[in-house]
Amino acid sequence: MQNFSLRLLGILSSMPRDADFLEAAKAACVSWDLNPIEIDILSHTENVVCRIKLSATKQMVMRLHRPGYNDLAELNSEVQWVQSLAHAGLPVPTALQTETGDYYCSVDIGDDTHREKRFVGVIDWVDGKPLGTPLTNTSQDVVPHYKTIGALAANIRCHSNQWDPPEGFKRRRWNLEGLLGDAPLWGRFWEAEPLTDSQRVLFRDARELLRDQLGALSTGPDRFGLIHSDLHLGNIMCDGDDLTIIDFDDAGYGWFAHEAAVALHPAFGEPWFPYAREAFLEGYCSIHEMDSEEISSIDIFLAVRSLMIVGWLNARPELPIYEYFSAVIEAAEKAVKALAPSP
Repeated sequence: MQNFSLRLLGILSSMPRDADFLEAAKAACVSWDLNPIEIDILSHTENVVCRIKLSATKQMVMRLHRPGYNDLAELNSEVQWVQSLAHAGLPVPTALQTETGDYYCSVDIGDDTHREKRFVGVIDWVDGKPLGTPLTNTSQDVVPHYKTIGALAANIRCHSNQWDPPEGFKRRRWNLEGLLGDAPLWGRFWEAEPLTDSQRVLFRDARELLRDQLGALSTGPDRFGLIHSDLHLGNIMCDGDDLTIIDFDDAGYGWFAHEAAVALHPAFGEPWFPYAREAFLEGYCSIHEMDSEEISSIDIFLAVRSLMIVGWLNARPELPIYEYFSAVIEAAEKAVKALAPSP
């Protein structure tokens, strides 16, 4: 544990400071010919997200993307897909082009002791506030919104079924290997440093069980396609009765039941979870059918999601939500202990 603490201290001391990110955001504004009167950091999770205030009534959102996660081809593909979703009528933000017609520029962040390069993009401001957070939502007030969230997820599925990606389109695959392989996209959760020996054994065993269960699921186009893949409450903005989907950073190819589980996961373990699930499925099935087998598989993906978050947070000790890591691990323990063994 002492070695882990020293490693954590070293990581945190080498990370760019908020001032470094603000300086980089100001430098990136030149590419869009923006003249901000104020820049502030809205969030620091997967990416650093800044508000670019241009006047008393006009502002934009700038994302400084975490290095090494999405390359430029993946980022441009994200823009292409989100634009196609907007054309299909889904509520999503609009990406803005630079003065040269691109959607991204790159900036250097930090000083000589720790310098990193990040891609930067700008999107229109979305009014409202997030419905919740990536981890939990303690208020039952969100339950009525789940009917709309289900309908949005189903509309993404309908779009996926009929959209032909352009040549060169590139996004990750949230398949068996991407979720539970030897090098999963969100990290080897069963080896997270804060885990106890018994937790490592539990998570390794759960991984093997879940691999068997996922391996039995179809990856045909009727069950598997382009999804947002991070449709939690923190990525849904609420402005009155209007919901807008944001942050397509993790968008890629995955099971549609996985999309449903990610949306429901912030409610997982809450006493009102059955009502959220019922509302979600009501909205979803009003747009696209889900048979009983696919609905049952949502439970598998809820456990997968719980474990994925362990791997994700383990690799990001610099984030403010890292202080909740012990609660994340505890929630994952409960989720996998509730798993039914394969027949």
